[in-house]
Amino acid sequence: MPAWRYGFILILILIAFLLSVAAAQDITVKPGDSLWAIASRHHTTVEALMLENGLTSSSLMPGMVLRLPGGSTAQPSTYTVRPGDTLYDIALAFNTSVDSLIVLNNLDGTLIRVGQVLRVVRSEEEPEPEPLVVTINPGDTLWALARRHDSTPEAISAANRIAVNSVLRPGDQLRIPGRYAPLNQADQGGAAPPTITVRRGDSLWQIAQRYGTTVAALMSANNLSDTNLRTGQTLRIVPGNELARALPAPTPTPTPAPTPRAGSELIWPANGAITSPFGHRRLRISGSNFHTGIDIDGNTGDPIVAARGGLVTFAGWRSGFGKLVIITAGDTEYYYAHASQLLVSVGEVVEAGQLIARIGATGIATGSHLHFEIRVNGRPLDPLPLLEGRQASN
Repeated sequence: MPAWRYGFILILILIAFLLSVAAAQDITVKPGDSLWAIASRHHTTVEALMLENGLTSSSLMPGMVLRLPGGSTAQPSTYTVRPGDTLYDIALAFNTSVDSLIVLNNLDGTLIRVGQVLRVVRSEEEPEPEPLVVTINPGDTLWALARRHDSTPEAISAANRIAVNSVLRPGDQLRIPGRYAPLNQADQGGAAPPTITVRRGDSLWQIAQRYGTTVAALMSANNLSDTNLRTGQTLRIVPGNELARALPAPTPTPTPAPTPRAGSELIWPANGAITSPFGHRRLRISGSNFHTGIDIDGNTGDPIVAARGGLVTFAGWRSGFGKLVIITAGDTEYYYAHASQLLVSVGEVVEAGQLIARIGATGIATGSHLHFEIRVNGRPLDPLPLLEGRQASN
């Protein structure tokens, strides 16, 4: 082969190498990042990232610089939910927030299913959701509003084109950037999550350990983009299972009637559609809202049966729950709220499938329905996978 051909081939190889280098991009690992999240965010694979960076382990450290494979920086506009996903994982992967995904996909909680297609990018033509607007109360300051809504005085002042040291007048209204207007003011059951004030030296990991939750749940419920905290900042504390993993794809099997079947441990307490799932709801005026059970639609007077047998430990009126029955079995409590009529008394032992109450709209409710909770050692647990597991096994 003539020498000039060798030279030409070498030039082509060099050009290809330079093009691949130019196509690659360096990124810096942020707190909470994982190889899976980075791969999803930049439309590549974990294997390609490991190969490109010579990694032998999937462990990452914040501040680490990674080289993206060439041509992998385009971000898709939709994402199909895979087994093991949570809404928080997806938000992290696409550099967005759980709140944004909930609004963008018209979700009423963090419940997602395998195979569900989620929009992760809002089109340029699509208007922004209606922002959260708050009315100033006597004594309010930008700093107090920032603490209350997990923002900063600078961000609020910029969004409203006022000076950061402005004196606020009661009755005035301000926009809160990054927050969205509520779609439904009335709570349909369950208590609001407690709040705590960040102390000097606190970290998200320490707070999660102290209150039996997770860093992911704290970041989601408080709309945090990183793990940095400010002394005096107010955080909402929610259970660590707030962001449950994706459920299996739905089957055409209809919801079974609330009658016991042989060998079943948990049966449906009412026969109706689920109108509000367990977990993170759309933002209300007061901030993120955590729904501690599921709401099952019904008409006033429809039967409510015990999902599992046990001892009636409460039967009466309780705050926003209205008329409430609590049945205890071991370390687990089953809540049946908003009833119109209670048919059992404290101290009774009931069996699964036994009629215990009738559906109503007592307490804080938007209409007739059953608010059903499961609490293990006082911590709310999503009832839906257990109910659907029973359904799938019969």
